[in-house]
Amino acid sequence: MAIRNGLNRRPAHQMPFVQMAPVAIAIVVMIFVSYEVVERIWLHELDMQVLHIQHWIRGLVAAGVTAMLVGWLILYRSQPLLVTAFSPAQWETGLRLSETDRITTYARWFIQLRWIAIVVATSLIVGTVQVFELLPEVVWWPLVVTMAVLVILNLGYMILLRRRFVSTAMLAFQAYADLLCLTVLLHFSGSLENPLAPLMLFHVIIAGIILSRHQCYTVAVVGGALFAVLALAELLNILPHYTLQIFPHLEQDGEIAHASLEPVYVVVQVALHCSILLLTAFFVTTLSEQLRRGERQIKQYAERILTERQLLEQSLETTGTGLSVWDQQLAPFWHNLQWDTWFGDIPTESAVLKEIHGPDSSARKTVDDGQVRAVEINVNGDMTSVLQEITDDGRTFLITTAPLVSPDGEISHVAQLAQDITEQKRTQAGLMRAGKLAAVGELAGEVAHEVNNPIAIISAKSRLLLTNHRNDISDKVAEELTKITEMADRIARITQGLLSYSRPSAAIRAQLDIRIPIRRALSLVEHRAHTSSTTVEDLLPEGPLIVVANADELEQIFLNLFLNSLDAMNQGGRLTVSATTAPNETSNIPEHSILVEDTGSGISQEVQQKVFEPFFTTKAEGTGTGLGLSICLGLVRSHGGSIDLVSEPGQGTLMTVKLPEESTETIVNENG
Repeated sequence: MAIRNGLNRRPAHQMPFVQMAPVAIAIVVMIFVSYEVVERIWLHELDMQVLHIQHWIRGLVAAGVTAMLVGWLILYRSQPLLVTAFSPAQWETGLRLSETDRITTYARWFIQLRWIAIVVATSLIVGTVQVFELLPEVVWWPLVVTMAVLVILNLGYMILLRRRFVSTAMLAFQAYADLLCLTVLLHFSGSLENPLAPLMLFHVIIAGIILSRHQCYTVAVVGGALFAVLALAELLNILPHYTLQIFPHLEQDGEIAHASLEPVYVVVQVALHCSILLLTAFFVTTLSEQLRRGERQIKQYAERILTERQLLEQSLETTGTGLSVWDQQLAPFWHNLQWDTWFGDIPTESAVLKEIHGPDSSARKTVDDGQVRAVEINVNGDMTSVLQEITDDGRTFLITTAPLVSPDGEISHVAQLAQDITEQKRTQAGLMRAGKLAAVGELAGEVAHEVNNPIAIISAKSRLLLTNHRNDISDKVAEELTKITEMADRIARITQGLLSYSRPSAAIRAQLDIRIPIRRALSLVEHRAHTSSTTVEDLLPEGPLIVVANADELEQIFLNLFLNSLDAMNQGGRLTVSATTAPNETSNIPEHSILVEDTGSGISQEVQQKVFEPFFTTKAEGTGTGLGLSICLGLVRSHGGSIDLVSEPGQGTLMTVKLPEESTETIVNENG
């Protein structure tokens, strides 16, 4: 679980639409109230024609300010519309908004904005008709019906949106329907005399934001055409004109002269209105295209950066390397999955994490002086509940810490590269141990050779005293000489074992039936097996098992194995000897497998790894030299074979000796 900055949160300066509407309404009301105050105090004596022009300018300014305010709030203060809303996590997983999701966002936004417009327009209608009586009573129901149509249309849009039936054509239809409803509202509220007539600019701005350039110009043309048709229809008396009392009128011959019925005024107003709509469409679409082009470039850069980062992460995961990045305060900035697998669940207060990025860690020192550092972190086996796949002996990590320098030369972050070097450390320790064992083996061979002659003399002299001078010595001396003889013989066996282990065998090898040395070894342990209530089962096949070997060495091998099995069954049990023949899995050469199985106490996994090591023994002190199995392994390997061990504590042990089947008549070792 990587840590990254830039989560998908709304910036503090963004404002939802429900907060935009009061701001826009307050500004429009402020413009109208300010103008009314100025007109009543300073402008009431001006010519009526001048007042007409000023009222038109007031409406245009109010509409323009409102349109610019809302457009600014849309582009800079609201949730993103042109830029697709997505989070970094969505970019990483590929769960990004589709074109349908984008259109759905626009449609939902359009519907919300329309509800605000419906509330504002309804308030204005009630105020101008029922409260201040600025419009005749006859327009009340047409205006109410028009607002009802807007409500029904908006409800229909919401139903289509919930059923995911949205498209660009639906957005365009909403714009055209709103223009038509606005034209009807203007007709019943003073037409050209209404200061809010230029509000069609707002629809053009919206179309430029959410629709294409062609569709935006179409909306501007349709809006201009509807405005022109309305103005000309009233000018030609095709449609009646409804007087808006807030607009100043001049009486001529006892009748009210309406500016909307003056040809010059109407033509100028229509031309200005259409020109402003088209110019607005040009500027808005130009700005929107630049923003969309910037959005596409940002997406391309984001895709490229994401691809490069994913490639880097995959490379790190493939190599089994953990990488993390920390800021100057050693707060987590980013890390890959491998780092999280190794260290993600370790408690923050643990000694491991304190060693990695604590107050006195190499990371802190690197932040301070900019030096590259490498330290080994040992994680003990008692942390199995914290780390995954940890062995009983623990794990070792090499943590390399390096500074990341910003363009101005300052250390902005530090990177830490973690490598699991557990196997390398174990291999290194094994090589060192193997070298020590080789040196010890060579030294043991030399010592055994030097000790063998004196021990032979001691044993021979003590036996001579016991044989030839028994009558001349006391019983106490005879007892002590017997102990000396036994100890000398034991030393002789140890030295002979050391010589056999450290030096290649020089015995003559020839074809023989391996059953013969096996059964000879069984006869030697038969009495001991009987006294320990152990059953011996000879399941060797009837036919001969021919190998090229030295009979004495094979007898020594199996005698050692049998004795070990009997030692593991001191309370009785069963010793089974059997054999199979099959091709070797690697060389495909036929080989005989001799299986020595007992029902003894078994061997633990920890001991199994050490049983073939020299001088390792689980027997009581003085009862074993620890060389038996190591000598057996050396002799078997010198015959080109191998020994396999399978055991479970409390379930017995199975030793398998594998020797190749050969047809050579007589083989003499090179050292013979």
